[in-house]
Amino acid sequence: VPALCLLAAGPVSARDLKVLTGAGMSVPVRALAADFGARTGDTVTVVSDTAGGVQKRVESGERFDLVIATEAVMDALTRAGRLNADHSRLAQMVAGIGARAGTAKPLIGSADQVRATLLAARNITYVDPASGGITGVFFLSQADKIGIGQEVRAKAVLKQNGAAVAEAVATGEAQYGVTLISEMLPNKNVTVWPLPDDLQMTTIYAAAVASNAENEMDAKALLNDLRGAKGREESVKAGLKPILNSSGVN
Repeated sequence: VPALCLLAAGPVSARDLKVLTGAGMSVPVRALAADFGARTGDTVTVVSDTAGGVQKRVESGERFDLVIATEAVMDALTRAGRLNADHSRLAQMVAGIGARAGTAKPLIGSADQVRATLLAARNITYVDPASGGITGVFFLSQADKIGIGQEVRAKAVLKQNGAAVAEAVATGEAQYGVTLISEMLPNKNVTVWPLPDDLQMTTIYAAAVASNAENEMDAKALLNDLRGAKGREESVKAGLKPILNSSGVN
């Protein structure tokens, strides 16, 4: 009996913390997750996917403690009972045009300049809208808005995610790439510039603890880090626009 009591009261091993994030937020999330794991001894696993992929993973029953995605996805998952209703807004997406490192900056200071630059481009890579990534849908909507949707589709080099878009630019497979700046910045063979304000995204990433979280305490602690000064700093470094008033119910 004493042995059984000792076993029951023995030290608890380091916990696991599972995080699911939209790909555009993965750079700051991974940075803070690594710091959190080193500080707490938790084993922090970060999985990144497209916005649609995040939604499908959670809806299919994959278990995560903390989920980070676009507000539309977060709202849908909350309505389905998969996430806690208390959301924290973290950062606004910033889309950009990338070219192979060393390339002169294209004229992209206004919608008219972007239009002329894309019409003159040999080809353009972006995320396939069918993959569940919202940046491809966004880019095509903006191309349609400035009257070059058909031309852009004809020049398309479609990729499954932003990292693949960046790689296509880096290797010269595509002249330009349009996706989130945060997905192109990690590729050192790509230079990226933000789209002008009149063509810029307004989509926001938010975070919430999963309703079936197995490690709710540490999920909340990591979320506090993401909402704080370090999270904002890492978001800026990744090319995102932090939301200073970062808490609230959506």
